[in-house]
Amino acid sequence: MAQIQTAKMQKFLTVFLCFWVAFFEGFDLQAPGIAAKGIAETFALDQVQMGYVFSLGVFGMLFGAFFGGRVADYLGQKKVLMLSIGIFGAFMSLTAIAPSVEILYAARFFTGLGLGAAMPTMISVVGDEANEANRGKLNSLMYCGLPVGAIFVAGLAILFKDISWHTLFLIGGLAPLALLPFMAIILKDKPKQVAVEQAATEAVPSMVQVLFKNQQYKYTMPLWVGFFFTLMINYILISWLPNLLMEQGLEKPQAFMVMLVFQVGAVIGTLALGYLLDRLKLWQMATIIYSGLFIALVLLFTSTSIPVLILAGFMGGIFSTGGQSILYGISPIFYSGTGKVTGVGSAISLGRLGAMTGPLLTGKILAIGLGTSGILMASLPAVVISAVAVTALSRYKSAHK
Repeated sequence: MAQIQTAKMQKFLTVFLCFWVAFFEGFDLQAPGIAAKGIAETFALDQVQMGYVFSLGVFGMLFGAFFGGRVADYLGQKKVLMLSIGIFGAFMSLTAIAPSVEILYAARFFTGLGLGAAMPTMISVVGDEANEANRGKLNSLMYCGLPVGAIFVAGLAILFKDISWHTLFLIGGLAPLALLPFMAIILKDKPKQVAVEQAATEAVPSMVQVLFKNQQYKYTMPLWVGFFFTLMINYILISWLPNLLMEQGLEKPQAFMVMLVFQVGAVIGTLALGYLLDRLKLWQMATIIYSGLFIALVLLFTSTSIPVLILAGFMGGIFSTGGQSILYGISPIFYSGTGKVTGVGSAISLGRLGAMTGPLLTGKILAIGLGTSGILMASLPAVVISAVAVTALSRYKSAHK
């Protein structure tokens, strides 16, 4: 009985700790969008250069997810997660005091590198605590930390209208460093233990074996496609939505209010869709998520009515961030053993590539004068492609229940 209670407490503490890691990722993802005008004024940046500020962090995430996952399969999840949070915290703090645009760009890249390595490792940690009956619930409880962190930043911007962007980044950089001693005590390095036990008979598989051998490509490829296009849409909204709304005529407080509602929807969507994931087939989830996202995008980029934009922002949060959380939730079941973090990391890195592409593409579309209609026309095909890719994975998910 005591062992059962201890195991439950370990599971709770692990998910709770990972919630806070996700919280600070959400903080970092939202902070550049909230601080965009201040950063642009400080460094005299145009829209294309601001696209680089948004995308360099995501570019770092791409490398962090791809190589951090691989390193975690060799060194263990605990060390990699702690190192990644240390890198993230240090370089987000450096962002706040960057003396030049070159240092700003470098700080954003290395901040993303730390966050990128953290996410696949964190997902695998939670995956080790889950089974098919509670996978969606545990993942949603962990991942909802991301929109909660974003809500916190938006709330700061609303409550303290004159808060400096430097202050936002200092808060987001220094606070996660406080997690490190708790990680050292709470986290257990399960994948490393498995690797040690199997070292005499089984080497860590190559990346090609993990991703493509034994017909694994049937699941790897659609997972990559789903991650790429879903995160592309999600990061367009996270990075550019406040500025796009202000270009459509909203005042700054109104634009931030829609962004806040977007993140509230993200929390609700993450929890609700995680609950449904344990009960519905994946093709049903894909239908719900991408139909809702399609409608939200059309409303966001064609309406000037504030009530409609608030509703569309709420729906956008539910289905873009909530849909992203579902991909994170299902990705660990496609890979096993000492290659798990490598497999999850590869999918997330493809998602980060989409997340990098979205803000850059948006900056280019705005720079050539196509406006929100151009962004809409670029976004809707991505929604359809994502829906097809995730639906293609439904048979595999059903077979593993």
